[in-house]
Amino acid sequence: MSETSGITVTASEESSARVLTGLTADEVRTRMAAGQYNKPPASAAKSIRRIIFDNVVSVFNIIIGLIIVFLLAFYIKTPDVRLLLDAIGVMTVAVFNTAIAIYQEIKAKLALDKVNMLLAREVAVLRDGVVSEIPHDQIVIDDVIVMRRGDQAVVDGAVLESNHMEIDESLLTGESVPIEKEPDDRVLSGSFCLSGNGYYRVTHLSGESYASKLTRLAQQLKVNLSPLQKNINRIVIWLFAVAVLLCVMEGSRSAYSDQLDVNFARRLATILIALVPQGLVLMASVTFAIGIYRISKVGALVQAFNAIESFANVQVICMDKTGTLTQNRMTVRKVTVLDDELLREAAEAMLGTYAKFSSDKNATIRALEAFTPNDDAEMVYEIPFSSARKMSLLSIRSNGQETVYALGAFELLTERSSDDERAKALDAATAEKLDVYRNLLFGEVTNPEEINPHQANISAIRVKPLCIVSLSDTVREDVCNVIKEFEPRGIKFKILSGDSATSILATCRDIEWKVSPGEIITGADLDAMNDDELKQVVDKRIVFARLRPEHKVRIVRALKANNLYTAMIGDGVNDVPAIKQANLGMAMDEGASITKEVADIILLGNRFTLLPEVFNEGKKIINTVGSIARLFLTKNFMVIYLTLFSVLLAWDFPLTPRRVALINIFAIGLPAMLIALTNTNTGRHRRFVLDMISFVAVSALVIVLAGYAGFFLVMNKGSEASREAASMAMLSIMIVAAVANFLVVAAIGGRRKQGLYFLYAASILAVYFLIVRAKAVDGPVGLVKTFYEIHPMNQSGWSTVFIVCAISALALVVAQRLRAMILGKQS
Repeated sequence: MSETSGITVTASEESSARVLTGLTADEVRTRMAAGQYNKPPASAAKSIRRIIFDNVVSVFNIIIGLIIVFLLAFYIKTPDVRLLLDAIGVMTVAVFNTAIAIYQEIKAKLALDKVNMLLAREVAVLRDGVVSEIPHDQIVIDDVIVMRRGDQAVVDGAVLESNHMEIDESLLTGESVPIEKEPDDRVLSGSFCLSGNGYYRVTHLSGESYASKLTRLAQQLKVNLSPLQKNINRIVIWLFAVAVLLCVMEGSRSAYSDQLDVNFARRLATILIALVPQGLVLMASVTFAIGIYRISKVGALVQAFNAIESFANVQVICMDKTGTLTQNRMTVRKVTVLDDELLREAAEAMLGTYAKFSSDKNATIRALEAFTPNDDAEMVYEIPFSSARKMSLLSIRSNGQETVYALGAFELLTERSSDDERAKALDAATAEKLDVYRNLLFGEVTNPEEINPHQANISAIRVKPLCIVSLSDTVREDVCNVIKEFEPRGIKFKILSGDSATSILATCRDIEWKVSPGEIITGADLDAMNDDELKQVVDKRIVFARLRPEHKVRIVRALKANNLYTAMIGDGVNDVPAIKQANLGMAMDEGASITKEVADIILLGNRFTLLPEVFNEGKKIINTVGSIARLFLTKNFMVIYLTLFSVLLAWDFPLTPRRVALINIFAIGLPAMLIALTNTNTGRHRRFVLDMISFVAVSALVIVLAGYAGFFLVMNKGSEASREAASMAMLSIMIVAAVANFLVVAAIGGRRKQGLYFLYAASILAVYFLIVRAKAVDGPVGLVKTFYEIHPMNQSGWSTVFIVCAISALALVVAQRLRAMILGKQS
């Protein structure tokens, strides 16, 4: 007898056998001491250091940094202290915004880290002849790892034993065809077991593995931008283009008039600062982070930053039946014997024996374990269940006789029986009213010589039916309420299952979901359709039965081709391709490890009732970002109008970099933060971009015209010396009107807490007017007034400001109502 690490080998002249025992405790300790243990790749989640770096060294901060350098360069040349103060003001706003973003993202990360602890995925290893679960970082070189159906390889290795173990390496190689592994074949980390089971020895730890170059491939394979992110990106591009155009116009005018002076530099910096959408992107990120934090508190793990908002855009939800609509638990309801010479007790003993030796302990096999097995039986070989075969085979030797048994889908195995046997099975199913159950056929293979157990060749087998095994799923009691809650929102549910149509319909009846016969289609029907034909029917069907994994992918792809935003919910290995194909993938907590790995959202505790909460949180995110965008884009459009009036009509340009900061603080930034923290609006807006752009175009025009009205009224009452007072009147009017615009935004969707918003608006305006009216020239208030270029006005100027502010606030409300009426009629 010879012995190697983890393997005890005995040999004789007639035969050889290998018994796996795994490493001993001493061998494990030796390897740990030598540093030969696993160091898993860093999590896909950002580290705190990475969060800080990404927010500090962002595209927007780089642009703002260049603007600061531009201002400082002019300051060195002139030197005009206003430019230095402008640079400080711009930097202060950037630091403040960056700090908020870092705080919110770290807060969301810490919340998710706590939830992630609930999903700590361990690995089954064989040590001292005993299988145990250990954390990834306790794997050592030469460890023997157990691979079961649905398990993902976490390190590279070599196969020791394979029980028809089929490995899917598509996450690594892109090749979707599963590979059946033989002893000494290589197993790559990142691949997963599609069917069968086996053992492999660790040859490379994570740092040296094939997948270490592509860390967290399963989660990084699909990076879909959500509709809201696409809209924000589109707006960002537009604003950059407009900023460049306005800067060219301003530069051309100044060059033509030979005024490339300090005022030109300040105007150019103002345009860029106001139009760089840092605040919008920042607050959108903050809103996403707040949504993730809230959902993590109620019991869902979000693995993609945009997943919650993405779910709010879903139009079709596809879901598996077993483990999703039902609990991952089955019960044998009836055993219908078909062989006249077979006693029920003997049939049940056969089923118990089959369950005892089956290596794939799925819900069906666990239900069969309720039957007592034959003690004198032993297994010869096994061909495990796979989604493609839809059956499993076991060769069992009992009382000196070897028999091959098959267990699989009723419709599939009856087709492998004689005509008389098939008719008898169908008659029995009808007579016993078995259509309400999930029915499997258990039979004896009559031509076992046609089986090649090493290649899982079962295409030619014939089966003698022994009995029908009728099982039922335990439905989730909350499913029907969830489906009914989504129906008024126009969201459709579809069942994509490998089960028979009758079994699915029985489950639908149990959850009180009515499905008509015309809304059912099978995998066989799909095989007869090309992709164009499938696109025509996929939206009209609800139940898709007897599907293979490739069928589910085709269905999801067809729905997406019909411009339907599609989510896929599943728990099994056979759901992985469809989850990857969908716009949004969701997994149940009890699902296979690879299913959870590729999903965007995991429903902890298998709580189907979380779906409405996730959906509503997504709507809050969309509406919050929409409201925030209205505030920020109103400011952007104000600058666009001011620049155009200045260039085309030679009107005054009253803004400076520091005054833009003042508008941001009082009318944009703080109100936006309040909306982000308190918004509860879950309404649905169909034309997000059109509604938003039309809103800000109207509001900004009213605010700018009101500002110019105040400017010219004050100017007409005094001399040239009153230009500063007129400019101050214009700034005050625009700030007050922008705060009024905040109240109009807050009222959209019938938000609650209107009293809070009015109190907040009144408070910030009171603070502003106290600062402006204060006579102090020294101390903190004096410094604030100097820094933000707040100049005094006489009583006549203030009277003008209050009158114009009142009129402009009323004009805002009327203009926005007219706009909404016009858009409503057009829709």
